[in-house]
Amino acid sequence: MNKLLYLNEFIKRITNIDEIEQVAKLTAFICRKFFDARNLVFFLEDNGVIKPIYFEKSLSAADLLFYQKFFSCESESFIIYPKEIKYSSHLYKLLSFYESNYLVLKSFDCDNKVRVLLSFGVKELTQDTQDYLESFLNVVKLKIKYLFSMKSLKNSLKATKAALDSSLAVLSNLAEIRDVYTKGHMQRVSAYSRNIALNLKLDNVETIEKAALLHDIGKIGIPDAILLKPAKLSEQEYKFIKKHPEFSEYILSQIKGFEDIIKIIRSHHEYLDGSGYPDGLKNGEIMLEAKIITIADIFDALTTDRPYRKAIGAKEAIKLMFNKFRGKIDEEILSKSVEVLLKSKSMVCDIEQYSQQLEEMRNMVFFIDYETGFYSRHYLPKFSHQIDQDAHLLLLDLHDMRTINFTYSRFVGDKLIYTFSQMIREVFVRYPSEFFRIGGDSFVVVIKQKIENLTNDILDLDHKLKAACKDINPSFWFSSCDFSQGDDINKRLQELTTNIFYKRRVS
Repeated sequence: MNKLLYLNEFIKRITNIDEIEQVAKLTAFICRKFFDARNLVFFLEDNGVIKPIYFEKSLSAADLLFYQKFFSCESESFIIYPKEIKYSSHLYKLLSFYESNYLVLKSFDCDNKVRVLLSFGVKELTQDTQDYLESFLNVVKLKIKYLFSMKSLKNSLKATKAALDSSLAVLSNLAEIRDVYTKGHMQRVSAYSRNIALNLKLDNVETIEKAALLHDIGKIGIPDAILLKPAKLSEQEYKFIKKHPEFSEYILSQIKGFEDIIKIIRSHHEYLDGSGYPDGLKNGEIMLEAKIITIADIFDALTTDRPYRKAIGAKEAIKLMFNKFRGKIDEEILSKSVEVLLKSKSMVCDIEQYSQQLEEMRNMVFFIDYETGFYSRHYLPKFSHQIDQDAHLLLLDLHDMRTINFTYSRFVGDKLIYTFSQMIREVFVRYPSEFFRIGGDSFVVVIKQKIENLTNDILDLDHKLKAACKDINPSFWFSSCDFSQGDDINKRLQELTTNIFYKRRVS
C-alpha cells in the first residue's frame, strides 16, 4: 500500500470513529506511515486548562510551558520550524526529543472554549510532503470539530428540563441541515405559530412554539433520494414522506420532556374534512394547537421557494388558503390571524440570516471535496436551483491524467489535481463564483454573472499551470456556456462534456 492509499484509508476509517482519543491514535499511526513522523502529541485546552490527550513520550513542565504559547494564537496556524536555532533554546531540545529536523504544529478552535493543538516531528519535509501534510491535518481538524459538535448535541439532549428549551433549535437543525429546499422552515413555522397563539391569547404559547419548532423532526427518517428530490414526488414517494409525523412521534417519545407536544406534532397534517394524515382525523378530533401549526405550515410552504415552484406573496398565499383549503383548515383561526401572518412574514429577516448560516454549515459537512476544498459534484444540482440570475458555466478537464499517473506516479497526479484546483480558484475568484469538483480530474466554475469572453482567464490559467508544473507540462480542455434560472444543470453539463469530447477527437 503506497503513501497516498494510507491517506485515503484514513479518510474512510475516520468517519466511523466517535472518540477524539481514537482519532488521535489513528492520526499518529498515519503520520508515522505516511510522513515518517515521530512522537505525536495532542493537547486540548478547555476553559483555559491544557490537557495532553495523547502522547508517546512523557512531557516535562517546560514542554507544557513551551506549547502553551501556541494556544494564545488568535488564528489557526500551520507552523513548521527548521532546525536553524540556538542550541540553548527549548525548541532545540524538543527537536532532539523528537529525534527530528522539523517540528510541525497545528492549532485550531473547536468552539469558543475548546482549542486543540497537535504536534510531531519529522526528519524530512519536501514541498510536496508539506502540501499533503496540510491537507491531511485539515481532515483531522474537520473530524475533531465534528466530534465536538456531536458531543455538544448529545450533552444538550441529556440536559435537565431546565435546559430543554436550549436544545430545541439543535434538534430542529438535525432535520433541516439535510434539506436545502426547506432551510429555516421549522424556525419560521415556530415564529408564525407563536404569534398566532399570542394573538388568540392562549395559555400554552410556549408549548405550541416548541411543537412547531420540531414538527418536521421525523424527516430525519426520510431517505435523501426522496427528501432531496428536485422534482415532483411519485405516488409511492409521497406515501412514504407522509409517514414523517409518525417518525416524529417515535423520535420524541424516546426523549423525556417532550410528552406535551408529541400528539400535536403527529396531527399537524390532519384536515377538518378527514382527508389529512396519518390518522384521517376530523374537526372535533384535532387539537387546537395542531390546527394552528397546520395554518403556519401551509403559509410558510406557499411563501418560500421549492424546487418545483417559486414562492408567492403573503397576501396571495392567504387568499389561496381561504379558497384551496376551504373545509380543510380552521377558517376562524385563519381569519383572526391574517394581520399576524402578514406582519410576521415581514419580520423573518433574522431567521433567514440564521438559515443562511445553517446552510453554510451543512454544505461544509456534507458537500466538500476534502482533496481540493471545492464543493463536490453532489451539491451542484442543489446549488443550481438556487441560481436566480443569469450565470456562466465553465467546465475544465485535465488532459491525459492516465498517462501522467502511469509515467510519473499517482502521487504526482494527485498533486497536479490539487495544484490545478487552487489555480482555478486563484484565476476566477475575481468573479462572484462557486467551484465544484465533478470528477477525478474535472472541475466546474459557476460564475454568477454573464461573461462575454473568458479567453484571457483561460490563457492566464494555462500559463500558471505550466509554470508550476514544468516537468510535466500539463494541459487542459475547457468548454463554457450561459446558464439561466430554470435551466437543467445536467443537460448543460452534458453539452459541455460533448464539446470537449469533440475537441479531443478533432485534435
